[in-house]
Amino acid sequence: MFKDYKFRALNSLQAAIPAFVRVGALSAIAAFAVSACDGGFLSSLDGSSPTELAEAVTEFRVVPASRALINVPNALIVLERELDGALEQRITLPNSTSLQGENTIILRAQTNMTASRSRLVLDDVLRQFGGAPAPFGSVTDSSLTSISDQYGDITYMTRAPGGDVTCALAFRRTQMGARALPRGASALDIMLRNCISGPVERALAPIGQGAFGLASPVLQ
Repeated sequence: MFKDYKFRALNSLQAAIPAFVRVGALSAIAAFAVSACDGGFLSSLDGSSPTELAEAVTEFRVVPASRALINVPNALIVLERELDGALEQRITLPNSTSLQGENTIILRAQTNMTASRSRLVLDDVLRQFGGAPAPFGSVTDSSLTSISDQYGDITYMTRAPGGDVTCALAFRRTQMGARALPRGASALDIMLRNCISGPVERALAPIGQGAFGLASPVLQ
């Protein structure tokens, strides 16, 4: 009798262990799903961009300036690529300074699967846009200043390389404006690097209110 009882007890224990593991696994999956629904799939488990593979294999192509997701009257060239549903553009601006590097606006029409739904997350934007360009090094939330306009907040930092030259590195997210976002996009994340001869207000102008005027891009 004792042997039968011991045998039944062991069987019960063996059955209980996988059940417990299954319950724990399902709970973890559910918690991950809730987190993903709340903030979007910001990165993979190793901290990489959710579109990293697409970024590695997808080249930019030159598109007409009319396709730019914002108004950039002085754009030198507009490049575009599709990254698993997230449309990315790189717009080159004039650079009248002697500083090395391009003045560039990088834009990504984000979906709920590629970015936080509620706000712009600095680490994710830097990861997706390839880091901070020269002459900017480490960028943290505490190093940024914020201003606002009718389309939302602009967070930025500046460098003064010398003379009257001002370099601005700026970020913003907008879900408003006359320009239409591509189908499936929920927000437009923007990073600007602009070095100019003049004040910071002029350096930030390419992503200011004038960037979201009435003209609409051609979305094919």
